[in-house]
Amino acid sequence: METSNITAELSQMEIRLTEMEEKIDSIDKKLNQVVEAILGNSLTKRGGFVDDIEVLKEKIAILEKKQQRDEEFKKRFVWTISIIVAVGVIIQYFLELYSHVK
Repeated sequence: METSNITAELSQMEIRLTEMEEKIDSIDKKLNQVVEAILGNSLTKRGGFVDDIEVLKEKIAILEKKQQRDEEFKKRFVWTISIIVAVGVIIQYFLELYSHVK
């Protein structure tokens, strides 16, 4: 009787151990999926959130350069218009002066 209880208890422990191993395998698979989602596929070395972040950083850098060029163009344009207006005002002043002297 004693040995049958021990045998039954051992078989129950074996069943629980098998269930735990299956759960650990399942957790390991899910963890690998999460890691692949974050880092990308280890075979192709592509994809994943880290790769997406790098792509976004590159795009942000390109947009910042474009914005800087646009701001520089805007400054040059404003200065050009300002100079043209100033020259026009000066010419108008001299023309009025010339017309009064005549």
